[in-house]
Amino acid sequence: MKKPKFYQAVLQEVRGNVLDHVYPQFKGANQLTMKERMGNAYACCPDCLKNDKKCTNDWMILPNECVAVAQGGKPYIECLHCGYTTHL
Repeated sequence: MKKPKFYQAVLQEVRGNVLDHVYPQFKGANQLTMKERMGNAYACCPDCLKNDKKCTNDWMILPNECVAVAQGGKPYIECLHCGYTTHL
């Protein structure tokens, strides 16, 4: 049996438009807005809004190697407050 491997992810803030960062092929043309994608311009987590009645909008972009991205075929994000996952 092989030994387990562990990987450490480092959170690094994305500067500028995150949609341009994760969808560079649409940069400048036909790009969705944050309001169109997340329901509001502040990208509030829908679970936090529903349960805690407050806007929590700190997100982690999941790596391309994770199961959600590999199976879903698009960028996924996870709320750093509650763990809610959705595609971006």
